[in-house]
Amino acid sequence: MTNARRALPRWSQQWWVWFTAIFAITFVSFWPSFFSAIVNIETHIIIHGISAIAWMLLTIIQASLIKSSWRKHHRTVGYFSLSLAAVLVLSGLWVIKTMLFGDSGTADGIDLLAVKFFYIDFTALVLFCVFLGLAIKAARQRDIPLHLRLMTCTAILPLEAALERTYIYGTPSLVPNFDVALYASVITLILVTAVMVASEWWYGRSRWPFRVLLAYFVIMLLTTDLIAGTEWFNSLAISYANI
Repeated sequence: MTNARRALPRWSQQWWVWFTAIFAITFVSFWPSFFSAIVNIETHIIIHGISAIAWMLLTIIQASLIKSSWRKHHRTVGYFSLSLAAVLVLSGLWVIKTMLFGDSGTADGIDLLAVKFFYIDFTALVLFCVFLGLAIKAARQRDIPLHLRLMTCTAILPLEAALERTYIYGTPSLVPNFDVALYASVITLILVTAVMVASEWWYGRSRWPFRVLLAYFVIMLLTTDLIAGTEWFNSLAISYANI
């Protein structure tokens, strides 16, 4: 049983504001290592980076179109977004592969940190596809609140990588490397999604997407070291790198 609905504050209903905040955090976080050095970056990484930032920009546009009741334009942009999502996912899979392969191949195994990123990045891409597919289904069923929540989840998932860089470049004395940054990022997202879940419960509008996203980040925090250290998962990572 859910608690009685309370009136939502107006600021909480401005979805485009939250999507803009996610876009801004991601853009600023990737500026030092990606946007400011883009001429020196490999093509597939550029494609993935541009498609990821374009996806977040697209969520702002789509939320604004819904707010303006321009549903026809929202659907038109939505059809385009499927192609963008495909580029994002496929380029992401290629980035993971090259990250695992590294500079020296896989003959001597793969660095443990790379295996950790393989675990969290691959599962995030899978979850992105699941959320997107269910968001499309919710839209077709005219369940706009569920659609918005699912699309928010697709925008939050890439924040893990963005926050790593925020910590690395913003607080180098506290977060000296990507191993620490990975966990700092995941813990931050656990706190953020926990607040989102609690807020929905408080206002009597609890839906499952944010709870699933919270559970995912908790599972990542608790299992990354365990899974990445197993022989079978290292073998899986090597097989993927050598595809």
